[in-house]
Amino acid sequence: MGTAIRKHLGDFAAIIAIFAVAIGVAGYILVNQDARPSFPLLEDTPIQLEAEFTDAQAVVPGQGQSVRVAGVQVGKIAGVELEDGLAVVQMDIEGQFDGLVREDASALLRPRTGLKDMFVELDPGSEKFPEMEEGGRIAVENTAPDIDPDEILSALDTDTRAYLKLLVSGLGKGLKNHGDDLREVFKRFEPLHRDLAKVQGAFADRREMLATLVHNYGLLTEELGRNDEALTELV
Repeated sequence: MGTAIRKHLGDFAAIIAIFAVAIGVAGYILVNQDARPSFPLLEDTPIQLEAEFTDAQAVVPGQGQSVRVAGVQVGKIAGVELEDGLAVVQMDIEGQFDGLVREDASALLRPRTGLKDMFVELDPGSEKFPEMEEGGRIAVENTAPDIDPDEILSALDTDTRAYLKLLVSGLGKGLKNHGDDLREVFKRFEPLHRDLAKVQGAFADRREMLATLVHNYGLLTEELGRNDEALTELV
């Protein structure tokens, strides 16, 4: 037997090498498809939610297409159905994220690659709103489908497309070999963006104060309108 093993040692090594390559290829495919192995008996029961889209092209349930929040996978696309002219995408949210999605949640369909490997980018909403119950649905008003470039171009008439082509061609010629200059221009806008963010934050902090001021001003002008004669005598 030992002689037979030594005789076919090369064959055994080739089989092991092929097996290792097969495992590596399978692992690569699983990682790039976001397909994680699931164990229904060991994992929590997923929370089923739905989202309405005007278009769900390239959504293929069962292919590892994921649901993500801020780049983190929280579930998978479980199905898609046509209902009243809308595509209803069914999502299985992992049990550990129970209570994450709120009633004001929104969803976007986005491709991970140029081959239209789709995923749902989910904004879970604000904690000011109640939790979305299992079986809840995100309305079409709070979703956006993936838009192909040809859909944008098809909305333009012939003359507009011709002008757009000239514009893009001119920009390409004008910016040729000037990538560094363009980058420097964008860098000069950074302080402006930083200051605008500070102003926006200050307005957000004072939103309630401004609302109170406007309300009180309204009460003041209303009261002055009722006592215009007394105001005239005062003046």
